[in-house]
Amino acid sequence: MVGYVIIGNGVAGIKAAEQIRKTDSDNKITMVGEENYPFYYRPQLPGYICGSVDEGKLWGKKKSFYADNGITLLLGQRVINVNDSKNEVVLSDRTVINYDSLLIATGGSIKSRKYPGSDLNGGIVQLKTIDDAKNIKERIKNAKNAVVVGEDFLTLSLAEALNNSDIGVTYLLRGDRLWPDVMDKDASKVLEIKLREKGIKIEHETDIKEIVIKKKAVQGIITTNDVFLECQIVGAIDKLKPNIGFLGDSGVNVSDGVLVNNNMRTNVDNIYAAGDVAQLSNDRGNDIPKINIRWLKAWKQGQVAGANMTGNDAEYDDISCISSTQVCGVDLISIGISNPLNGGYKIMRGDYPHPEIDVYKKLVLKNDTVVGALFVGNVLEAGAIIKVIRNKTKYSEIDETLLKQMFDFNYPKSLFRGFMCPVCKLELNISPDAKVGDKIVCPACGIELKVTERMLK
Repeated sequence: MVGYVIIGNGVAGIKAAEQIRKTDSDNKITMVGEENYPFYYRPQLPGYICGSVDEGKLWGKKKSFYADNGITLLLGQRVINVNDSKNEVVLSDRTVINYDSLLIATGGSIKSRKYPGSDLNGGIVQLKTIDDAKNIKERIKNAKNAVVVGEDFLTLSLAEALNNSDIGVTYLLRGDRLWPDVMDKDASKVLEIKLREKGIKIEHETDIKEIVIKKKAVQGIITTNDVFLECQIVGAIDKLKPNIGFLGDSGVNVSDGVLVNNNMRTNVDNIYAAGDVAQLSNDRGNDIPKINIRWLKAWKQGQVAGANMTGNDAEYDDISCISSTQVCGVDLISIGISNPLNGGYKIMRGDYPHPEIDVYKKLVLKNDTVVGALFVGNVLEAGAIIKVIRNKTKYSEIDETLLKQMFDFNYPKSLFRGFMCPVCKLELNISPDAKVGDKIVCPACGIELKVTERMLK
């Protein structure tokens, strides 16, 4: 056997490699990474920029991990072609690697928007990689103000990182809310209040008209409202797009991402895909994003792909669209169709909205079946609601205690309990019999946490 090839050194690729080694300890694994770094925790980059996270805390695996698991790691290499008929992967330096089983776990890339003036000094920054973070850390040494534009979690992370670095931040929203793919206006208000409390200025329905450059340095921007804003850093971010450009002649079917079934298998029997690059079939209509970015999703899909690459028949049975993150200390989890764009849906949100308390929760129903949910500021019940949506439970059949805990401000009990991992932002459940001091290991990033009194409240 030639062995396994994994394109991508992120969480999906790493988990697949670990899963392969549980079944197959002999055959070769070759892992190709475009960056020059071993596996690291991407969700920790904002903290690294502002200094709350040391560089040593970024690394998810020790350098010895690869050798200990018989993995040949090729860093700083980009795959330019996959030939499914010859079972070959071609690298940017023209190296050819053969495989028996291939995993595409290339993640996604940010495509920065171009504005007049943006090409004069490369002054637009983004936050996706360690090199991006190092670039920003260097720039903030001589910066007082920054302008960021965009709507989703990538822009939110950048705005928070700059704000926590004592940089004045003006946040331009091209639309009327934050993260419109998953959030309604009321949910956005909760986060906007928190951002403003941190000193971040927010302008709705505003974009950059021009970046002002003098002496090869950013001096500011002119908005579409013809207002000049002084700044030395500009962050202009579009959505993350799956890295699929190298698959044009591969025989692998792609759409927005790499098309896979629940086994994470593509249309080519020995080629799999997992993580941000993978696109599962969508059985919930056009109101749900086809591509969804989440750490745990990549972790679970990598596990399924790795198992099946060794001949098993594992299935990925989670909800295809779940997003979790944390912004300015506010937890946020979106599940399924959290912000339907078309008619035919019913919204249940009890006594909400109350943006002044940093909490907002809602359920989205279609034909009395729960198809989506949104939690902002308090995610205690998210784990239970994920099960409700996965099982296609009718609203009328949901545990009454669960609904009261979600929607009744005066309900005293917390039988359903969860919290968000501080490292990878994964939503974790706490068992009913948990006690202060008990240990919880995050399944996605591996960090060990202790149960506190606050978690049990």
